[in-house]
Amino acid sequence: MEINFFSAFVNSFLAAAAFGVLFQAPKRTLVISGLIGAVGWVTFVYLGKVAGYSSFYANLFATVVIALGSELGARVFKQPVTVYVIPGIIPLVPGLGMYRGMNMIIQNSYEMGMNTLIIAAMDASAIALGMMFMASFFRVLKISKERKILLAAVRKNKCEGNK
Repeated sequence: MEINFFSAFVNSFLAAAAFGVLFQAPKRTLVISGLIGAVGWVTFVYLGKVAGYSSFYANLFATVVIALGSELGARVFKQPVTVYVIPGIIPLVPGLGMYRGMNMIIQNSYEMGMNTLIIAAMDASAIALGMMFMASFFRVLKISKERKILLAAVRKNKCEGNK
């Protein structure tokens, strides 16, 4: 089965931007959040379908890409990170897997339903893990930068006090 990456990019861009509108994100952030969501979805599709990674790892790496783009976009455009990460993550949310799992359970196919729900829960966990990893990484960078500024100020005061 041939994957049309252009179509995947455009559709996920529209989905992410539409959720940005739905969540009342500022208009100037919609294009960037759409791009972040589209790049994340294409990353997920490539890793899952072409590179052969499991959906857990494809979701994890795609979420890291989305979170990285959101953190950088927030700093460049002086907006909160959530304005970019929430619409950007929407294409990855395993809603269809959860629906199918519940549907199978309702139709008395318990084993298949539970298997599908466990996979969907693992995918949701991968998304949370990827977001947490990147948020922690940027938090450490921020604390490191603030610490360097504080140490420079302390050294400056110490030098002025000796004079």
